[in-house]
Formats: sequence, structure tokens, C-alpha cells
Amino acid sequence: MDKPKGGLFSGFEGFIVPGPPETSAALRTGILAVDTNVLLNLYRYNETTRKDLLAVLSAAGGRLFVPHQVVREFWRNRQSVLGGLGGAKREVQSALNRNCTSTNDAIRRWAKSVALSEERLNQLLEQTNSFFESISGELGDGPARVSAHLPTSEDSVLAELASLLAEAVGGELPPGAWAAAVAEGERRVKDNEPPGFKDADKLESDLPERASGDYIIWLQLLIEGEAAGKDLVLVTADTKEDWWDRAERGQLIGPRRELIEEYFGRTGRRFFLLEPSSLLQHSASLGVGTSVESVQEIQRVRDEPDDIPWDFSAVMAVLTRLDQGKYVQAQVIREAAANGGGISRRRVYELDGRDQEQTLRGFTRPVTRVTAELQEVGLVPYGVEPLLDARYDAGVKSSHFAVPAEVVDILRRQTSAISDIQARVEKAFAEANFGYEAIDPVNIYDTGQFRIAESLEQELEAMREARRQVGRRPRSD
Repeated sequence: MDKPKGGLFSGFEGFIVPGPPETSAALRTGILAVDTNVLLNLYRYNETTRKDLLAVLSAAGGRLFVPHQVVREFWRNRQSVLGGLGGAKREVQSALNRNCTSTNDAIRRWAKSVALSEERLNQLLEQTNSFFESISGELGDGPARVSAHLPTSEDSVLAELASLLAEAVGGELPPGAWAAAVAEGERRVKDNEPPGFKDADKLESDLPERASGDYIIWLQLLIEGEAAGKDLVLVTADTKEDWWDRAERGQLIGPRRELIEEYFGRTGRRFFLLEPSSLLQHSASLGVGTSVESVQEIQRVRDEPDDIPWDFSAVMAVLTRLDQGKYVQAQVIREAAANGGGISRRRVYELDGRDQEQTLRGFTRPVTRVTAELQEVGLVPYGVEPLLDARYDAGVKSSHFAVPAEVVDILRRQTSAISDIQARVEKAFAEANFGYEAIDPVNIYDTGQFRIAESLEQELEAMREARRQVGRRPRSD
């Protein structure tokens, strides 16, 4: 029997770009779902924006749906988000403390060279300390609104979410279905099929779902959509190419065609994607009024850079801690930087001394753990890229490991600076006839303060002073 005839759009639903009326209609009658990042970003918004967004979600009533995997990821990432809330203040405070110490040290060295009186020296040091303390005071002493260390009962955001999502969270996949979903998610990553193929770096992670988190969310949305027989509007702050279709200049158009077609094939209904700011702009569709400032606040959070660059002190802090723990990852990071940013999987096996039949899953875990510990005490800023990251050219095994581009430059400059100081100080020792043939560069590198001596002249002056004190000594040959 011949198939029934169709129209222009029959079988080509993935090419339809919805307009505002269609989006508004879907918001009024369809499923309204939220991604993990929407829930976590509630901690980053100001109170007005948070209440506006929650009001819009609440207006959906029983049509609000949150996949179980979203809630799993929310709880898993909540503490790190809370830790980052006060990270900026801790970073500034740490920088002020380092600069205050450095300035005081420089003043003391200068005072010694000009034989400044102790009374005048103390006055200068007091002025310096007062200056830095005044700046520190401008940062404010109030704690963050929410802390990871506080009881969850004191978290107002959790209280609001608990009320909103009381009957909105979907069920967990049974064990067999979970395992099948993880396998399918990994297949999609390997074959560059949406959603989730941009998470290839998680293929060898320690997460229970590894790189399949986005697919599991998508599967749970498909199951809910099929059961309800409704259009689906997913609100997400994720703008990666494995979810969105883009115009030539990068503007977001809507969901990828593959996702539209998959949802239509399962449900006979339409799939829509909205950013949180766009949801607020459509809030009137749900009978809710929101402020323009809330839209601007959401866009501000969206436009904040995802990755904060590594600096010299942060890199050295992590490497020093890894060295102290005798982790081979420190050597891998240095060699990757020396190679221009990457190190092969084969070379990692050689350095680690493990059999190539063994998996490298979890190899970057010590670096991640040390980074997190140092972020807690303000020595590494929140938002930095992983210092050591698994990369995938093809397949489900990492092809190589990489370090951020700025780390390559940092470690190259460090190596060059230490070599330069070593050569010049060795020459100074030889000229002073101290009897030393060489000097260990580790003694020049100030690991305690994570910095190279501020200037070679200071090192040389210290040596001249030592020579004046002890006099010349013959070589010990």
C-alpha cells in the first residue's frame, strides 16, 4: 500500500524554526523542563532574578519536569558551586597578602642597603601594612549567602527548590536501562551524535555515567514526552553544539535537527530549547511579570568567562603539592608543557610504569583533587581549566593528555628564568672565589612563596654581603 501523501514539512520537521507565538503556545501547554545548570545558577543570581525565574517555573504547575539525572548532577556539583561563590574574594585577599609581604621584604632590603634607622623602617612597614589592610577592608567581612559547610536546612535556595520540585522530579532508570543508556551515550560520543558528544573528555572519568550524562537526561525527557504526548521546552544554559543549531555567525537558532526529529519520532510533538534569559522574556505566556534587570543579570552570568586563566603561583602550588606526594602527574604536566601542550598516551604509560593493558581511567584524579584543595584555601582560582586533561581524537580511549596553553608559557618562562639565574649566579660565585662549581636551581627557586627571586640584583647583593662577612675563601680542590 502506498504511503499517504504529505506536505512541505512532512518528514522535515527538523528544519522548522519556531517563532515567538509557537514558543509561547508550547510554554502554556507543553512540558517545561530544566537542565542542571539552571538549578545551579540559582546560587549565582541576585535575589530578584532568582525569584523571577522561580516564579516562571512555578507557573507551569504540574507540567514542570526535572529529569532524575539533572537532580543527581545538581547534588554532585552543588558544593563546588558554593565553594566558588567566595572564591573571588579569597583570590583577591591572597594576592593582597602576597603583595604586602613582597613589598615589606623589598623595603627591608632597601633599608639595609642605605643603613636606614630601625625607627624609620618600622614607620614605612606600618604604612605599607595599613595601606594593604585598608584595601582588604573594602572587600567586606560578610560571609557568602550560602556555604557548603552550613546545614542544608539553612540554605534558602534549597528550601525554594524543594517546594518547587515536590512533584516534578522524574524516576530513576532501572539498573538494566541505566547500563544500556550509558553504553548508548558513549556510542553517540564516539559517532558525534547529539546530545553529549562534546563531553568526550569524560569518557575515562570516574563519573558513574562517564560521558553519557547529557544523553541520559535526553532519554528521560523522551520517556516523559512520550508518556505525556506534549510539546517539550527545555531550559538550559548549555550552548554547546551538541544541543544547539547555529547560524553562520554563531547565533543560536534552536535545537539541533537530529534532536527535533528524534523527539517528533517518539512523541509526534515538537521540541524547543530556551536559554534562561529567553524564558524570562516569554514569562507573559505563563501570566508572570519579570523585570528587565533579571534578564540582564542572567545574561551577565552567562557572559562571564567559563575559564579563568592559570597564573604562575597557582601552577606552582599544584606542582609543588604533586611533587610532595610523589605523583607522576607532575612530571607528565611538565613534559606536556615542554612539548607545546600535549603528551601522548604511550608516553604517559612509560612515565607511570603501568602495563598498557591497564586503563588510564582516573589518571587525572590526583591533579583534580589537589586543585580543589588549593582552591579551598585560595591558592588556585575557581574556574580554571583542568591542569591535566584527557583528550580524544577518536574512539573511547584518550589519545593524549593536554595542559592549558597559558601553562605551557608559564612553565617555559619558569624554566628559562631559572636557567638564566643559575648561569649568572654560578658565574658570580666563581668570580667571588667561593669554592663552588655549581648551584642547585632549586635553591634559587623560592618554593615556599611560589615565585622566583624578584631580581637577580638582589641575589647578587646578598652574595656580595656574604662575601664581605666571611671574606674570600680558597677553592676546596
